Amino acid sequence: MSDVVSSVDGSIRQIAINRPQRANALRRRTFRQIEAVLDAVETQGSGAARATGVVLTGGPERFSAGADLFELDGTIDDLGFDDELEALCRRLTLSPLPIVAAVEGACYGAAVDLAWSCDAVVVSDEARLAVPSAGLGILYNPSSLARLHARLGSQTVRRLIVLQQELSSRQLPPGAAMIVRAGTTVETAKGLLAAHADSAATAATKALLAALDSGGGFDAADWQSEREALLASPTRRAALEARRAGIGKDRNECT
Repeated sequence: MSDVVSSVDGSIRQIAINRPQRANALRRRTFRQIEAVLDAVETQGSGAARATGVVLTGGPERFSAGADLFELDGTIDDLGFDDELEALCRRLTLSPLPIVAAVEGACYGAAVDLAWSCDAVVVSDEARLAVPSAGLGILYNPSSLARLHARLGSQTVRRLIVLQQELSSRQLPPGAAMIVRAGTTVETAKGLLAAHADSAATAATKALLAALDSGGGFDAADWQSEREALLASPTRRAALEARRAGIGKDRNECT
């Protein structure tokens, strides 16, 4: 059985972790199958069938229990698991498509990293988060820790990893996630993506934000050529004209 199930709802592609017998625990195969779906979605041609956004979810009871411990052997070889997880997280962050995580129930360990690599996270009011890495004698992947530190904040990460606390969704800092009624995370995530129009500008904006998140040096001049190319593109001009036409129509309907 596949570790993930992919489905389509209009222009939105949903990727669901599907290992209910293992509490949706993550293994290398899971990472590779998620990447394969992203490969297919991102290389679709233009047209009505092209996806404009992705929802990453688990099941109605839990998002994921984190790393499948049967994938680990307690040696230096476990760096390979960490490397594949980080590669997928970076892939989610750098994908040209907007990606929203929909989190119900338990979201533990590596699953927290996976969810907060997305552009936005929708969590249920019954969700629980934990990152038990220190209790397993692990210094969390520095790249992953830096991302969580940037997106969840220092105090929340310290509670999750240093103090080994399990937190409810209500204990997350403001802006870290959108909290909704249990059972409605996927619907809400799709709603966030419904009005989005796929564009090169979205991909460029995501790349710029990822560069800012990385904490490296930033020089606006490095992005100027891409900015100018987008401003001069026929796609941008067509979008502007369509928006103007819509404004004109709205004004006519109000008179």
